[in-house]
Amino acid sequence: MKARPETVDAAALDEAVRLVTEVCERACNGDLEARVPVISGSERAARIRIAINGLLDHVDAFVRESGAASAAAAEGRFHRRFLTQGLDGAYRAAAEQITHSNQVMSRTAAQFADAARARQALADELESAVLTVSEQVATAATEMGRSANGLADFARVAVADAERGLGTVSSLRTSSDEIRHAVDLINQVAAQTRLLALNATIEAARAGSAGRGFGVVANEVKNLANETSASSEEIMSQVNTVQQSAADAIGVLEAVTNRIREMSVLVEGIAQAVDGGHQIEDVGLSQLAEVLRAEVSRFVSTIRAS
Repeated sequence: MKARPETVDAAALDEAVRLVTEVCERACNGDLEARVPVISGSERAARIRIAINGLLDHVDAFVRESGAASAAAAEGRFHRRFLTQGLDGAYRAAAEQITHSNQVMSRTAAQFADAARARQALADELESAVLTVSEQVATAATEMGRSANGLADFARVAVADAERGLGTVSSLRTSSDEIRHAVDLINQVAAQTRLLALNATIEAARAGSAGRGFGVVANEVKNLANETSASSEEIMSQVNTVQQSAADAIGVLEAVTNRIREMSVLVEGIAQAVDGGHQIEDVGLSQLAEVLRAEVSRFVSTIRAS
């Protein structure tokens, strides 16, 4: 026996279509809480209502769970998993993909956290090392500057002493020249005295016995002249020795003075490099240590803030 076809009420059908259309439009506009109310009139309309409401239930559940999982991941709560109960097909596949993505983000976040901790540790080590080095450099620069300034003062005093010594030896050489001149005069006097003694001896011999006493005196005068001449030669030899020594001493003192001047220039250059010069661009080692410390502190602060 054949079933009789279901009688369709046109007014009820229009109402069902209107309700379904309204709910679908609300769902398209983002209202996933909209549902088709009970439709009276036919069994097919009831099945349409159940199918549409079921679809909306799955879509609503998927959207809500997706949002909750994304919010948890954004807050770093990667342990929050996508609940897949009641989801099938593409819904379950998308849910599993979101869960897998959260797991990947969790591992990436852990790696970033490890990198951040390593960066912080590196920044701490860098800051500690640079601060230690800069303090050591500043301390060494202070000591070097003090030593260099002391050496510069010593070099200046040494140059002054060497110049005074050079002047003293030069005066000694001048005095030796004056002694030589005096000895030359003595030698000339001795030579004249010997000549006069010779003439006196000749005249005494001509006088015979009357000039004998005068001859003795002339002989004594000649001996005195000879002794004077011999002493003059000895003095001249000593003067020559003194002059040669003075010349050697002058050469040595001049060389030493020049070396000390060169050392003084070098030491002053070292002192300027350590302490800095009078110009703005002449930055010394101590200032460089401070600049290094400031720059590294700024760099470390930037790393910690990032």
